[in-house]
Amino acid sequence: MPTIRLHDSTFEVSSGPQDAFWGRVNAGIWEASTFEAIARNLMPDTTVLDLGAWIGPVSLFAATRARQVFSFEPDPVAAAEFKANIALNPALTNRITVIEKAVWPEAGTVRMGAKTAQGDSMSSVHHTGSAVSWEVPTITPAEIVALLPAEGPVFVKIDVEGAEYAIVPTLAPLLARDNLKVLVSFHPRFAAGGHPRWHKTFPMTKRVFDVFRGFRIHRVHKKSVTPAPWLEWLSALPFPAFEAKTTYLFTRD
Repeated sequence: MPTIRLHDSTFEVSSGPQDAFWGRVNAGIWEASTFEAIARNLMPDTTVLDLGAWIGPVSLFAATRARQVFSFEPDPVAAAEFKANIALNPALTNRITVIEKAVWPEAGTVRMGAKTAQGDSMSSVHHTGSAVSWEVPTITPAEIVALLPAEGPVFVKIDVEGAEYAIVPTLAPLLARDNLKVLVSFHPRFAAGGHPRWHKTFPMTKRVFDVFRGFRIHRVHKKSVTPAPWLEWLSALPFPAFEAKTTYLFTRD
């Protein structure tokens, strides 16, 4: 049973097929800047929304530092492994709520697909042409907002393999809150596909960044989290001017 040590936090995870992955996490070579952004921005009274929780690396880490974590994972294999990892951490079980639904603008169901197999970390609404696909119930942004306490800081992590372009523009009820931080991973190749794709991805990116007008923007890349004022300027232009390929942190205190 590996013990994961990140910053000043520790948690346990199951031994098995993901041992190599957890070894990379422990070595600081898997999304070190993501954990850095989370460590900088969580307070003991923060509520965390983890959209695309997979087997729980972000949710488990966040639960050691925040009040409550709501984790959304529509892949049943990944969700089962995630829940097994939670069970190894009795001090965290009451802080993490796993919701096996896909975050989506409309209520109902949506078809998901996996690049290789369920549990592979790349389940997406954009992979439904693969050999592995399934229907999953959805949860809307409005339903998610209803889960949150009336007051207090909120941190949102969105890593949904291309669905971010459909989801983020519908987050208005959530984005109206004060003391909000949102970490978005962009996957333009999944969402648009093909080359050249700029005629698709530039407008898609603008729709997402328009939602965050008035937020400070930080680029989260490899091992660094750095201010990106040039993106604040570009996103304010009246026309689409860029494609986002990595992860960005949007903050409003």
